[in-house]
Amino acid sequence: MSRPEHKSGMSLSRRLLIGVLPAAVMFVVLMAFFTSARLEDSRRDLAESSQLFADSLAPALEYAVVSGNRGALEQVLRQSLRRSKAEWLRVTDVVGEEIGFVGNSTESGDRTAGSPMIYSAEILQEPVELSSGADWLAGQWNFSTGSLRVGTLEVAVSPRILEERQQEVLWSSLSVGIAMLLFTMLLVNHFLSAIFRAISQLSGRVNLLMQGDYEEQPIETHGGGREIASIQQQLNQLALHLGQARESREKTLALSETAREKAEYASQAKSEFLACMSQELRTPLKGVLGMVDLVHQEPLSKQQMDYLETARKSTQDLMTVISDMLDFAQMENGHFELAHQEFDLRNLISNCAASYRLAAEQQGLMLELHFQGSWPEKALVFGDSARVRQVLAGLLGNSLKYTTDGYISVRASWSSADGKQAVLNCTVSDSGSNNAGQRLDNLLPHCEQSLAGTATRMQVSSGLGLSMVQRLVELMGGHVQVDTDLGQEAYFRFDLPFQLSGED
Repeated sequence: MSRPEHKSGMSLSRRLLIGVLPAAVMFVVLMAFFTSARLEDSRRDLAESSQLFADSLAPALEYAVVSGNRGALEQVLRQSLRRSKAEWLRVTDVVGEEIGFVGNSTESGDRTAGSPMIYSAEILQEPVELSSGADWLAGQWNFSTGSLRVGTLEVAVSPRILEERQQEVLWSSLSVGIAMLLFTMLLVNHFLSAIFRAISQLSGRVNLLMQGDYEEQPIETHGGGREIASIQQQLNQLALHLGQARESREKTLALSETAREKAEYASQAKSEFLACMSQELRTPLKGVLGMVDLVHQEPLSKQQMDYLETARKSTQDLMTVISDMLDFAQMENGHFELAHQEFDLRNLISNCAASYRLAAEQQGLMLELHFQGSWPEKALVFGDSARVRQVLAGLLGNSLKYTTDGYISVRASWSSADGKQAVLNCTVSDSGSNNAGQRLDNLLPHCEQSLAGTATRMQVSSGLGLSMVQRLVELMGGHVQVDTDLGQEAYFRFDLPFQLSGED
């Protein structure tokens, strides 16, 4: 029996990778967040350090600006520039005129190259604080307690420095991130490889079980985990049970084969015995019939004639039983063959019913024959006419045996759907004379029987004649059914298919 195909779906490795994906996304997001934070910190640190440098340098320039000593001013600026990361330093007076400039490039056209970041600080002249013993100066000098701006210091920082710091931050973040990802992938691959290897071993073990290899396999305790080891142990137990079941099945098959051979031998011996006995019994019975015919020609009394007729009929019945036994033996040996010849089905049914009409009238019965359906004028079909007559004769003989008064009815219907085949549906019914209950106990062993008005079905047994009817109908591709109506009347139905000859 073929099983429905199922889609394999997503592989286990892909499912595990998808399960790890949220953690990887979270790691990337966190790395991006911390990297952006470090970039912002580097920008802020550069701005704070540059501004602090300007604020620290501005007080040192107070004397040079106030005194107008440009040489000292440029010397201080040059030394400060050498120890800083500034691109250039410029000092202007209170009106904005340049009084000092130093830079890595002396060309004034390079001062704005690259849009440098400029940080400024005011140069203040701080007041001189006098002690209490210096009041003698108060009459000549006027001191103020506030600071006086005497100039401005500008510190230019190239954006290249910020870019270099940011690149360092990016490269360091990328290096750490890639290293962490590689370490994580190696760690995950190590554990997943162990799991997949264990699963692959389980799959191979199942394939071995399917191929009939029930040998116990060692349990892998490393790499797969307790669950895999538990499954391997259960598979070993399953293999043990399957091995025991196979041994038991082989023993059962061996016993069954022996029993089958014995049954076939017994059946063959029985069939040979029946065939031999049938042939041996026919010869003396033919002699008995011949002697009965000779005695029948002598002048006898009426009572003697009745006795002689009873003996003749009993002998003919015994010949029929012997013929049925021979047919049974041929069926069981597989030597029974059906003829395939053309005949008129309607004439066959009419002649068979006519041959039993006299016997029915002698028992006080009325035998009726009805053809139903659209019968053609000549119902020419191909089949075994002798066996069809034997089936109908067996059913009529059964009705004559169990019916003491009333009627026997034969209804035959014809149906043809495609013009190439026809189906005969024939029903033999009788009044039964209250013997239907007894007949239900003596019907066919494989024939279906139903009670009219109920849904009950039962299996019943029969004598040799009805068994022959069933076997012949089944050999010809038909079906037999027996119905009764609460133990009164009996209905024997059989359907037979025939091939049309094309000349009807």
